[in-house]
Amino acid sequence: MSEINAKIIDQKIISTHITISREIKNSIDLKLSCQAKLKTPQDIENNSVLLNIKLFLATPTDDLKAELTADIIFELDYVPDDYNIIAEQKLIPLARTSLFEKWDEILVAMGYKKMRLADKISQ
Repeated sequence: MSEINAKIIDQKIISTHITISREIKNSIDLKLSCQAKLKTPQDIENNSVLLNIKLFLATPTDDLKAELTADIIFELDYVPDDYNIIAEQKLIPLARTSLFEKWDEILVAMGYKKMRLADKISQ
C-alpha cells in the first residue's frame, strides 16, 4: 500500500494550565515533552482515529510552565495495519504542530507574543 495520509477533522482542547512570570525574558531555554494515547475505532471499516495528546512546556527556572491537553480526531486514507507506526510518524507530529499553533493563539490572547514553535520545531 502507498503512504497513508492523515488530516485533522476535529480538535478540542480539553484542559490548559499556564503560568508565566511577569519578568519572562525574550530568549528562553524551553523544555518540551509530549504524551499521547491513541483510541482506535471499534468498527474495522472506520478510517478515523482519536488521539489524546498532552503537551508540556517549561523553562528550567519555571518562568513559564504550561500543559495543554487535547482530543484530536484524524481521518486516514485507509485503515492501517499498525496504528502505532502511523501515530508516531504522522499523527503525533501533526497534532503537536496544531497545538503549537493554538499555543500561539493563547499567548496572544494573554497579551504575549507568539513563540512560533510550529515553525521552530522540526517534525
